[in-house]
Amino acid sequence: MSFGGLATSISTRARVVLQRSTEATVAARAARAAAKAKDRKEAASRGSLNPRYELMKNILFYREPRSLPALNSEDMERHLTILRAQSITKKAASDRRKAERNRKFAAMVSAYEALEKADPRLYEEACKQESNITFPRQMRVPTETPPIKIWDYLDNDK
Repeated sequence: MSFGGLATSISTRARVVLQRSTEATVAARAARAAAKAKDRKEAASRGSLNPRYELMKNILFYREPRSLPALNSEDMERHLTILRAQSITKKAASDRRKAERNRKFAAMVSAYEALEKADPRLYEEACKQESNITFPRQMRVPTETPPIKIWDYLDNDK
């Protein structure tokens, strides 16, 4: 066998191996694409396109609530006392917020009454309901991201 015949047989074998590996690669890619499409379809039916997001949501939000460990009567009494104290604190904070809202509303009503006595024309303008008020589209929302065009302190053309 000459070197030319050896090269031909090696290249033939290499082509066969390369073709088989290419076919296997294409088949593997097709299988992965089909699996991804199936995952996307299942995720879309659940409301999300990315299965990773579904996994994260399940881990973060859909856990079973923890149960209390077995407590003796004294520990259970302490636990219930703490829960009662927490609910009393929450109610007190809620009552404070409600009183503050009522105080602000009363101040607003008294300001309207004072405006009505001082200048009825201004009072009518303040109470006028405008129809079709839309949010201004030109208004920029404050952001903490840098602008697209960054300030150039060397630019003297301005």
